Amino acid sequence: MSSKRRRRSSGGWESSKGDGNAPPLGARPWAYWIDRTQATCPDAAQHFAPALINSRSGADVACAGFAFCVRRMCMRRRQGPVFPGYLMILLVALLGLALQVSPQTTHVVQKWALPVIVLCMLLIPLVLAWEKGQERRNLARPVWKGDRSPYPGLDAFTEDDDAVFFGRDGEIQELVERLRGERRTIAVTGPSGVGKSSLLHAGLLPRMAQQRRWVVVPSMTPEDDPFESLSYGLADALAADAADIAAELRRDGRDALVRRLDALRGGRRNRAVLIVVDQAEELLTLSGGDDRDAFLGLLKDALDGDPKLWVVFVFRAEFLTAFLSGEHAELFRHPFTVTALDRAALRTVIREPAERVGITFEPPELVAQMADDTGDGTALPLLAYLLHELYLHVGRNSTITIEDYRRTGGVDGALTRRADRLMAELEALDPAPPVLQTLLKFVKFTDGRPTRRRVPAGELDGPGRLVVDAFVRERLCTSGRDGDDAVFEVSHEALFSVWAPLRQTIALHAEVLRRIADLEQWAAEWDRYGRQEAYLLRGDRLTGARKWIAEADGLAAIEPLVAEFVEISHRSDGVAMQRLADSIARQALTAFQTDPEHSLLLALAAHEECAPTPLARRALSAGFAVSRMRGVLRGHDDGVWSAAWSPDGSLLATASSDRTVRIWDAASGAEVAVLRGHESTVASAVWSPDGRRLASASYDGTARIWDVEARTRVAVLRGHGDMVWSVAWSPDGSRVASASRDGDIRIWDAADGTAVSTLSGHEGWVRDVAWSPEGDRLASASDDRTIRVWGVATGVEQAVWRGHENTVRMVAWAPDGNRVASCSYDRTARVWDAATGASDMVLRGHADLVWSVAWSPDGGHLVTASHDRTIRLWSAGDGAELAVFRGHAENVRTAAFAPEGTRLASASDDRTVRLWDTERAAEITVLRGHTAAVAAVGWSAGGRLASASYDGTARIWARGRSLLVLRGHTDEVWDVAWSPDGERVATASRDRTARIWRAADGAEESVLDEHGDWVRAVAWSPGGDRLATASDDRTVRIHEWRGGAGPLVLRGHEDTVRAVAWSPDGERVASASHDGTVRIWESRTGLQVMLLTVPQSAVRAMAWSPDGGHIAALSRDRDVQVWDVARGVEAAVLTGHEGWVWSMAWSPDGRILATASTDRTVRLWDPPAGRELCVAAVHADEVWDVAWSPDGTRVATASTDRTVRVWEAVTDGEALVARARSRVFRRLTQDERHTLMIPAQRTAPEGERSPA
Repeated sequence: MSSKRRRRSSGGWESSKGDGNAPPLGARPWAYWIDRTQATCPDAAQHFAPALINSRSGADVACAGFAFCVRRMCMRRRQGPVFPGYLMILLVALLGLALQVSPQTTHVVQKWALPVIVLCMLLIPLVLAWEKGQERRNLARPVWKGDRSPYPGLDAFTEDDDAVFFGRDGEIQELVERLRGERRTIAVTGPSGVGKSSLLHAGLLPRMAQQRRWVVVPSMTPEDDPFESLSYGLADALAADAADIAAELRRDGRDALVRRLDALRGGRRNRAVLIVVDQAEELLTLSGGDDRDAFLGLLKDALDGDPKLWVVFVFRAEFLTAFLSGEHAELFRHPFTVTALDRAALRTVIREPAERVGITFEPPELVAQMADDTGDGTALPLLAYLLHELYLHVGRNSTITIEDYRRTGGVDGALTRRADRLMAELEALDPAPPVLQTLLKFVKFTDGRPTRRRVPAGELDGPGRLVVDAFVRERLCTSGRDGDDAVFEVSHEALFSVWAPLRQTIALHAEVLRRIADLEQWAAEWDRYGRQEAYLLRGDRLTGARKWIAEADGLAAIEPLVAEFVEISHRSDGVAMQRLADSIARQALTAFQTDPEHSLLLALAAHEECAPTPLARRALSAGFAVSRMRGVLRGHDDGVWSAAWSPDGSLLATASSDRTVRIWDAASGAEVAVLRGHESTVASAVWSPDGRRLASASYDGTARIWDVEARTRVAVLRGHGDMVWSVAWSPDGSRVASASRDGDIRIWDAADGTAVSTLSGHEGWVRDVAWSPEGDRLASASDDRTIRVWGVATGVEQAVWRGHENTVRMVAWAPDGNRVASCSYDRTARVWDAATGASDMVLRGHADLVWSVAWSPDGGHLVTASHDRTIRLWSAGDGAELAVFRGHAENVRTAAFAPEGTRLASASDDRTVRLWDTERAAEITVLRGHTAAVAAVGWSAGGRLASASYDGTARIWARGRSLLVLRGHTDEVWDVAWSPDGERVATASRDRTARIWRAADGAEESVLDEHGDWVRAVAWSPGGDRLATASDDRTVRIHEWRGGAGPLVLRGHEDTVRAVAWSPDGERVASASHDGTVRIWESRTGLQVMLLTVPQSAVRAMAWSPDGGHIAALSRDRDVQVWDVARGVEAAVLTGHEGWVWSMAWSPDGRILATASTDRTVRLWDPPAGRELCVAAVHADEVWDVAWSPDGTRVATASTDRTVRVWEAVTDGEALVARARSRVFRRLTQDERHTLMIPAQRTAPEGERSPA
């Protein structure tokens, strides 16, 4: 429908063409008009209609005229006096009655009907003319008063400027007409700078305010809280408290708003109310979604509940689609578009205000030139600024000349010249203030474009204030107040687009400004919704926010709310990340025994990317302690079958199902060469003794010999009738033996590749072949479950060894040639006496078939690789399992020692080769042998270990092996202690005795049986001449163990004595008891000299520091109390264990205290600081004792898991992290990170790392 038709319609009549609801020709019109009247103004219709309709005294003309006039009156009563409406009703009714008089009644017509008709015909036009005149008077433009400029410059027009607001009369009139229509919302849209706000404030609102029947609520802008903004407008009009109104609107919704609008009407219920929402796009850009929907819902409900309410929205055109796609689209379905002024309107805008203040243009054509230079009207702000500057230059009652126009720079140049000149003046100062950097603080991004931002004076430093004051003086910025605070903003956003230096600076930093705008919106939403934790930033968003703020330093102002929001988010995220760290750490602790590499990855992620919590440090220590990996070689495209070290240990050769042999630099992990030629899986690759050649075996039925340096094939060994599974070089490098699926072993001349001999005899496939160190014998392994030994010279089978219960996969000679090791699909490896064929050792532990077995270069250890994805290290002396290496994702085909014996290489179907450190078995050594819980452990001065166990024995260990088993006690052994010279071991037992043993051969030297109950603890004096024992008989006894008088008995405890310790000088003895005390005694006299009370706790453990200054004792079961011995006062309390503390030990230098607990951990503490340094979870069960090595670098622990474990004490957190990083060779995948809910990686991208 056209604008014209809309205006006619709202004026009160409809054409049958334009309205499908108009009455058809020939129908009685009064019914239609009564209908329309009831819809529009039901109270008036109910008042007048019954009398006329029921009496039948009016004809159709009278009824239709009545309804028409009532409807017109109802429409008019919203805008002005209703007297013309009532008068029109009377006149039309009289006209209808006069027309109804019968023509035959001549005297009646002559007497009054004809005069009435004539009178009505004269009065009706007069009433209509009076109404129109009244309307024109209401819309008349006021007289311009004052000496100020008639041009606002970069500011928008206000209601005070309505006298000089020109060029929009048509739009103003159309808006007024729309406010008379039935649609009670108007969406005024248009591009930025087109003059929407000026049209509203200087055009529409002054016109509406002149009409007494209208109440105009002060216009509002939503900002970040539309309820608060509306409440300020209502509060201004009602002289009420804005906060109370805002709370009422949020609580009661429509009812509250309707009540307030009724109050605005001042008891005159027929008055219409207009609410204006200026810059309504802020509902989308600044207000939160919930607030936006609630506010628009409030307006819609109020419109439904109050038929005299109108709402006008004003916003930029690009937001119309967003509003129309929202929940309250019906409020915006009737937009009114403000377009750019045409040339004629621009001339009016220039000329008319000038005439109000007596200014003329010379030549007159200058007005047209200015209009033309303004272009399509979108440069209206620049024209306004130019005119303002020209007025300031010439003053009132003057003439603006073409020279004035040119001197200012014209429409495009006036603003930029002023800004350029101002910046030049400021930059000439010494020191020069940062002009552009300061102006950036006035920019914020809204919907992707720069808009104005109000800057409080407090955000400006001295140089910045200097810049702003200069721009205020030149009217490029404006100043105002926000409460008691001064605020500034640029006069118009045109400055951002027209002035090139600022425009370019904004473009350069646009991304930072956009991000800060996002932060401001997030902060506002957090604040608006009660600062709920759910609105705080987490993970990546928080990391990004802190980065954005850092990048914005000096470029954009950071509002206090934003800074507070990010800081609280950081603190909250710290708590959340601590929880996440602990959650991941628990998973790491669960996995560290079964998948050390993954466990260490989890621990690192928890510690580094979440939070370094105690539990994360514990997981990191545990993962590091069991980690044995030193490198990963990646490059093969399929499973890797074998890995072999070069004789000097510098290179590795690997064979793979991808049909290649690859050579690697063992130090760097770099791929050195790829040998191609085989046509199927390469199952084996081995080095010649001189390291210059390689031999390979393949499923293609051949073996090949390669020149390593030249990377060329030397020979192809053909002759086998099936797959070749293994090759082996003779010790002198002259011959090669091969094993094949065809059941034969062949020996080849390595120089020319000719077959020398064939060894037949196996009853199944031959899987492997190995030369004896002397080169005179061969051992072979077969699917027939046997190992066969052959004489090389004769080719005669010398022995057949049986014992395996399934395929024998590999065979290996010991370096001395006296033993042979084999492995089998029966999940075992065996060691055979090479002379007799006796199998004196079976290695059991793998959970699946065993693929390979190899000897260490010194013959002391064996390593096996299995389908169960593990590599296991064994003692070749007693068959004890020493270590398990985990990390491969698929079955492990081969494991081989490096020539020096400290490294291992393993090859797997997971396409990797992994390198391991065997010298120290990573950071942990596991001592197995006891058959029950290990209760105590202690170090000798020379570095040997002694342990005591519930199995009734004590053991002495060295270099990871059990040297001696001390047997003699008849019950559980609870404590063990080395004499200071390391020559003897003392033990304490439940059998009520303490015993002294010779460490060299394990001989029992003395039995101390004076106690009347179980003996709990033993301790040697520093001189080694006395032994203190503690017992359940509540005494401590000091023995001259070499003979002499009976023991000195220390009495005073009222319950079991659990621990005893000597002072470093040997003059005193301390004892700890279940009676909750620690007592200190003179060691010579037995006199008690100090009593330390630990309330509500049985003291089960106690240790005296090496300097004698402190005693650590158990407190409240899980805590450790450190006492200052000299003063007898508490010095520190160490809290952190989650189970009972069973033991504690000071490091040799006295700086660190180690504690062992039933929570399966050992913790290292800095007692003066009360700080936990490290948590180690290396045992699978409770830890009962802990002891330091003499050099303080390692800790030995005893556990109910029947093991003693030795591990490195890394107390520096950064060092622990650095060393842990060196043990991982991949990063968590994005899927793994997503599953763990770890934020996106902030450092290096996902990838792999080779060994260093």
